[in-house]
Amino acid sequence: MADAAQVGGKAASLGDLMAAGVRVPEGLVLTADAVEMSANERGALLRAGAADLGSGPFAVRSSGVSEDGAEHSFAGIYETVLDVAADDVPEASDRVLASARAARVAQYEPSGAGKIAVIVQRMVAPAAAGVALTADPVNGDRSTSVITAVRGVGDRLVSGNAFGDEWAIRGREATARRLPEHAIDKRQALAVAREAQRIATARGTPQDIEWAIDADGALWILQARPMTALPPDVSWASPAPGAYTRTYRFGEWISEPVTPLFESWLLSAMEVRLHGLLKRWLGQRAPLPHHVVVNGWYFYSLNWFSPGSMLRSLPSILAHVVRDPRRVAGVLPQTVRFAVPIMEREWREDVQPRYRAAVAAAEERVEELAVSELRELIDELADLAGEYFTRVAGLTGAAYKLELNLAQFYRKHLALALGGSHLTLVSGFEPPADPGRHAVVSLDWWHAAAPLSAAPANEPKHARLVETRQAAEAAALVALANSPSKLRAFQRLLVDAQRLVPIREEQTGELTIAWPVMRRAVLRIGEALAEREVIHEADDVFFLTRTEALAALEGTPLPATVDVARRRAIREEQARLVPPPIVGSLNRQLKAWWDSQPRQFGAKRSETAIVSGAPASPGRASGPVRVIRGPDEFDQLKPGEILVAPLTAPAWTPLFSRAAAVVTDVGSVAAHASIIAREYGIPAVVGCGDATARLRTGMRVTVDGSAGTVEPE
Repeated sequence: MADAAQVGGKAASLGDLMAAGVRVPEGLVLTADAVEMSANERGALLRAGAADLGSGPFAVRSSGVSEDGAEHSFAGIYETVLDVAADDVPEASDRVLASARAARVAQYEPSGAGKIAVIVQRMVAPAAAGVALTADPVNGDRSTSVITAVRGVGDRLVSGNAFGDEWAIRGREATARRLPEHAIDKRQALAVAREAQRIATARGTPQDIEWAIDADGALWILQARPMTALPPDVSWASPAPGAYTRTYRFGEWISEPVTPLFESWLLSAMEVRLHGLLKRWLGQRAPLPHHVVVNGWYFYSLNWFSPGSMLRSLPSILAHVVRDPRRVAGVLPQTVRFAVPIMEREWREDVQPRYRAAVAAAEERVEELAVSELRELIDELADLAGEYFTRVAGLTGAAYKLELNLAQFYRKHLALALGGSHLTLVSGFEPPADPGRHAVVSLDWWHAAAPLSAAPANEPKHARLVETRQAAEAAALVALANSPSKLRAFQRLLVDAQRLVPIREEQTGELTIAWPVMRRAVLRIGEALAEREVIHEADDVFFLTRTEALAALEGTPLPATVDVARRRAIREEQARLVPPPIVGSLNRQLKAWWDSQPRQFGAKRSETAIVSGAPASPGRASGPVRVIRGPDEFDQLKPGEILVAPLTAPAWTPLFSRAAAVVTDVGSVAAHASIIAREYGIPAVVGCGDATARLRTGMRVTVDGSAGTVEPE
């Protein structure tokens, strides 16, 4: 076992690898004690040692005593000199030693020791090189290795000057996430992953490994150190069979771990109302549970798409087809246009005024009611919110399908002649409205409504958007003039798709008008419990379940297992996790449909994209990334930056006036981010999955809202 105090962490690690039979380039180490010799003495030792190794060239690298440890890697703070001739090894060593005294090192080693050894290794002449991480650094998945690779020497990858290829390896499956360089193939990626996992298994901890493949195809390990700052090793296994997603319906409104009260009261009530109405209108039977919570994150059920569920619902659906064919027509893109008038009329003439009146009445009563009566008020509003959400889901879903029809027609009959995409045809209708005092950042009522006002729309810019849309409409009509049947089909599709654009944002903006009064009612319950010393402060109530809160209100002591402070702490930890878009397993048909959606709206495959998603608002924009996760960070967004967020909701609208483009983890082409970005005339890519983890603040990127890609600038 090498003495790390003398040879440094990196050299000790390389020595251990060699002893374990790993292919490591030959080299020598100038120990920490030898470093204290005079320059002439060091030079003589190094020249003699280099001569024993051969003619070179050599890599001269640091091996700090604090480097490559389990707690901190300190990677990159000391200098490395590559392609060094034998005679120049002493001079290169002096440069490495000088880097130990640089001011930047003191930042990491405040004791001032800065003690290092120097490694001299024979240079591998790599055809490809890179880094192997034996756990996914984004989500902490220990069963996935991530391999990055560039052609030639890997220094530009390690230094951050290149993104390189990226492969994800899980078992025997290797998936290329991006291939800007085509540095290695699938077979080589698997070979690198196998060797990296062998090292990690021997060391008992995930590893960060630098590697190179020479011209003969031999794999060399250049460095191995423990991965630091790795997300917790958590399981994202679903507690229920089937598939659940955070990118559909309610999931498009929830950007963080849910609080217990919201999940067990408002959210569950809205789901029950939604599925009750869908069963009444369409005969659709949704299997329970409607959602699962994994590591605090909400995932909505897709199991009503399963063959078994559809088969069980078939008799009821067929009966509804006979009884109410126009309403059932809303299920399919081909027939959805026939259902839109019914859905719009019922929302406008019944649900909207009834919802507004109930909220207004609740606002007058919420402070006067006895605390014991607040439960009924909340239940009434939660049920109405669920009914209103069902109308939003119906018309938003219809808008999604109608836009899909237009997108497919454009791609088939117009893209070749006109270029671009259908997105221009559904942009530039109405300047975004002020989000209002009820605007929320997320459906979870733990958040107070954000008291922000939207910046006034840039009228000349919006006028140009209208002109651009009108010009695109005219160009399409000219392009189809020689085909009357196609022209008629296009005009019908265009009218259908454009009709719901302004309605969607009106609906989503109004959905949460009940949230401030419901939140006030909940806080009154919290105040009562705090007065009785059941909880410490009023907003602790959000960390009780509905059953716990109402029982405590009636005088039943909280169970000894209820620890509000612990629940708060766990939620804070869970908020730092990167959840997958889906938990559980999709059946084959649903997976094929799911994977095809971005392409259906014009997404283009890119081998260089850092992240990709659904194209949501047209155009290209470049600039620095600014990751914004919540309202406490809103003021950090500077004009011209790329807004990267988990999702956006009405309270996020003011940020669109500053952003050059928008990129989100979740959301569809019918989501808030998509519609608002179109009206501000900025590109948007939505539903990227983990953009907030893969894109870092300050990184310069180019967002292509028509292709659905985010590329390094």
